[in-house]
Amino acid sequence: MEELGPYQYLYTILEQTPNGVLVVAPDHRLIHINPAARGFLEASCGDLTDAPLEQILGKDHGDFFLLIQDQAKLQGKKKGLKIRHELEFSHNGTLCILDAVAVFPESCPDYYLLYLIDITQQKTLEGELRRRNSFFQNQIDSSVDGIIASDRQGRIMLFNKEALSLLGYDEKDLETLHVKALYNEGVAYELKKRMRSKHFGGKGKLLRHEMIVKHKDGHDIPVSFSGGIIYDQGEEIGTFGLFTDLRAIQQVEEDLQQAQRLLMQSEKMAGLGRLAAGVAHEINNPMSGIMLYANLIKEELGNEHKVACDLDTIIHEAERCKVIVADLLEFSHQTSYEMEPTNLNEVIRKTLSILQHQPLFHNIDFVIDLDEDLPTIYGNSIRLNQVVMNIIVNAAQAMDGNGRLVITSKVRANKDLAEVTIQDSGHGIPPELLEKIFDPFFSTKATGEGSGLGLSVSYAIVKEHKGTIRVTSTPEKGTTFSLRFPVVMETLMGESHG
Repeated sequence: MEELGPYQYLYTILEQTPNGVLVVAPDHRLIHINPAARGFLEASCGDLTDAPLEQILGKDHGDFFLLIQDQAKLQGKKKGLKIRHELEFSHNGTLCILDAVAVFPESCPDYYLLYLIDITQQKTLEGELRRRNSFFQNQIDSSVDGIIASDRQGRIMLFNKEALSLLGYDEKDLETLHVKALYNEGVAYELKKRMRSKHFGGKGKLLRHEMIVKHKDGHDIPVSFSGGIIYDQGEEIGTFGLFTDLRAIQQVEEDLQQAQRLLMQSEKMAGLGRLAAGVAHEINNPMSGIMLYANLIKEELGNEHKVACDLDTIIHEAERCKVIVADLLEFSHQTSYEMEPTNLNEVIRKTLSILQHQPLFHNIDFVIDLDEDLPTIYGNSIRLNQVVMNIIVNAAQAMDGNGRLVITSKVRANKDLAEVTIQDSGHGIPPELLEKIFDPFFSTKATGEGSGLGLSVSYAIVKEHKGTIRVTSTPEKGTTFSLRFPVVMETLMGESHG
């Protein structure tokens, strides 16, 4: 068998390579073309030697020829020049993409080589990958949950827009942010430990786990966390987590619990009101008789008689009972009064004008912040004045006449509610007593200092106004009462003026 020479080996390689190879003269005349290049250029038959390359590749690639021409002028000065360019062809309706590399050999300036590499499939896959990545990125950024992923060292790999919004970071923070900064100390380690366990959703997973994450400014955010470990061929390469903000859900739950407590309170107060009405009427007549006969005896005996002081005590205590009976009747809704459009700011100002000059309020710092655009409500200013007065007096007593009282008014719930808040800096109300403060005859004051009906009556008045009264308190820091009433609608205003 005849042995092949070195040039024959090179020729065989040139003919068999899957890449197209063309030898081209400086004026772009084709000197040689291998079979692969013929296939790329749809010239599988006929002799293309000496054919102009512009004709073979087409005029559409004129920029490529200009690049080659410009570089050819420099070829004598710089050896081994390379020019890379992508060429696109349409063959039977199918797009073909070639990576064309023009090389000027250092040894010979009489020609240059043009290599054609089919990258159609590569470009198709790259395009599909870009589309998929874009799709998944849009999905991730459109998620209502925060999505975060990190590598094994805790460096951030993924931080979607919702996570940025939830935790208060921006894009530049992610360059130096470590995943441990998102949790309280030791939590990141515990999360990974649970992910590796089989008892929290399966190995590599942690499902619906309520926890706390840290905002950039340091405050806590309650979230529901679901996440897992990212594996590559069985080896851990990172972790990911989905964070659902629970603040709105918890607020709804708290509001629901508060509504349930208020409903139970309303039912209890309604029953007590009916009972109080009957008791008040039964007591009122005997008390009137006691006061009448005590006064008659006192007039007959005179002020100098030895039992005159005792009679004064009987009359005083009977009058006190009459006041309690009046409060009971008020509490049980046995009185009637007119309802009309009322400005809560005016109610507050009138109440303060009565109270501020009393000795109990001389050392109290009043902070008044009233919304001058506060809409009117439908109510009775005298009764509302009684509510505000009861709360303010209780606040002053809780502060022992020395502290800070903040009274505000504002619009809530898309301008459907008018709210008044009264906040004191007193000793607060213990948590176990908060649910009892609206109960009739319940009082935290010393015996004889109050009937325990002030807040009960206030509660009843607020309910008659279709409003709500809420109280929050922190021991040793103070108490806040919140009164909310529905505002007068235009139709209601028209009826009231009609």
